[in-house]
Amino acid sequence: MAQTRRHKVFISYHKDDQSEVDKFIRTFDRDRHVFIARAVGSSEIFSLLVNSNNNEYVMRRIREDRLSDSTVTLVFVGKNTWTRRFVDWEIAASLHQGSRAGLPNGLLAVLSPKLTKAKLPDRFVDNRRYARFYPYPRNRTQLAKWIEDAFVARTEKAHLIKNGRQKLPRSLNPIRSGRKRVDFTPNSNGHFSDIGLRSDFSSSRSEFRDNTFRRRGRF
Repeated sequence: MAQTRRHKVFISYHKDDQSEVDKFIRTFDRDRHVFIARAVGSSEIFSLLVNSNNNEYVMRRIREDRLSDSTVTLVFVGKNTWTRRFVDWEIAASLHQGSRAGLPNGLLAVLSPKLTKAKLPDRFVDNRRYARFYPYPRNRTQLAKWIEDAFVARTEKAHLIKNGRQKLPRSLNPIRSGRKRVDFTPNSNGHFSDIGLRSDFSSSRSEFRDNTFRRRGRF
């Protein structure tokens, strides 16, 4: 059987899942050679933010400094990944079609092996016709196919991308915001039903005013 291409994969995740992400990279990049990881630590992103109040500048830096050397974005989904501002921004930057000859990144999500279902970032749900949501891979062949499918979608399904949602101004409070959303269960073909409740951030400012994550240093 022909060797599957190793794509460069940007991994978007919540820092609470750091140990699981490290194990995922160690298993499927270094040991099994499925992909070449291009991961961003939350501390790196935060340093960009504190040095600039310009959100568009931060987005451009994410695209140019982090995403430009990748063709696929993989969202590692843990319990509260859906709440994180920078996960939303990284997905938005991944779907951007104004650079790299107009090509976005392929987009998929993989569920933590500790979970059987999870809430998903709203922008990811918006793109359910372009992106795919999978359980934790059983083997290298399975993950390689998922990544290859995401790579191919860049050219075959880019017209399905929806990236007009306002970017999260700050991370969500999982308790308050979680009441409005339901969990999604992944399957091996990557499809997930349109049952998530997607808030309109422009009209949810009271949620942000009450957000307990607004304290300095919490994001």
